[in-house]
Amino acid sequence: MACTGSTCVWVVVRGQGQCDDGASATCVACSLLEADASDFHDQSLIEATRKIKRILAAIPEDSRGRQLSFLHTNMGTLLAWLSHDGKASRGGVTADDDDATVAKALKLKTAAAAGAGRR
Repeated sequence: MACTGSTCVWVVVRGQGQCDDGASATCVACSLLEADASDFHDQSLIEATRKIKRILAAIPEDSRGRQLSFLHTNMGTLLAWLSHDGKASRGGVTADDDDATVAKALKLKTAAAAGAGRR
């Protein structure tokens, strides 16, 4: 069964990333919502959302059939190609691991270079 929404977690096993059923939403198929202007979603965010959506829409589909996904970590969010078929191997690295292990598995740049803590 494919994982979706709040039941999808990313897993990296032997350098391969997958999304699998889990208890938290650390892997989400790439989709940005649009909303009317409000105190917390002003015109500059509305315009930024539109621009980001155009950029994401211009990315060619993955030749291996994987979905463009947001991988959430304690350090921030990574854009990645992952399968959401719910068939990930057990025992891999997940967002529940320590930051150093996650950074190594996802091949993240150093925290300072990646702008860690900036949201």
